Amino acid sequence: MLTLLLWAALAVLVAAVLFVVIARVLPAGEQIAPAVRDEPPWELPSHRRLTGDDIDELRLPVAVRGYRFAETDLLLDRVADELRVRDAEILRLRDELSAGPVEVSAEAADAE
Repeated sequence: MLTLLLWAALAVLVAAVLFVVIARVLPAGEQIAPAVRDEPPWELPSHRRLTGDDIDELRLPVAVRGYRFAETDLLLDRVADELRVRDAEILRLRDELSAGPVEVSAEAADAE
């Protein structure tokens, strides 16, 4: 029983010494970091559609748990490429519309 009490006293002494050392080493008066707002820390244009360059310039913030950089970068690259393809297709279709009416061949008219 006496051995158990000595071990308990030693554990309390070690805990007290560790507490004093940690209290001396850590800076005093530090405050917790301010809370992070729930707004996105990046700005995307609200007055126009997104372009591939907007996505290329986008950098997502990393939190304590972070994110998978490679997978997120692959996703952003794909989104940027798809936006470029979409924009090119829209531009091509607008050019076709502005070029004038499309001529329908006699064979296509007969098929209808």
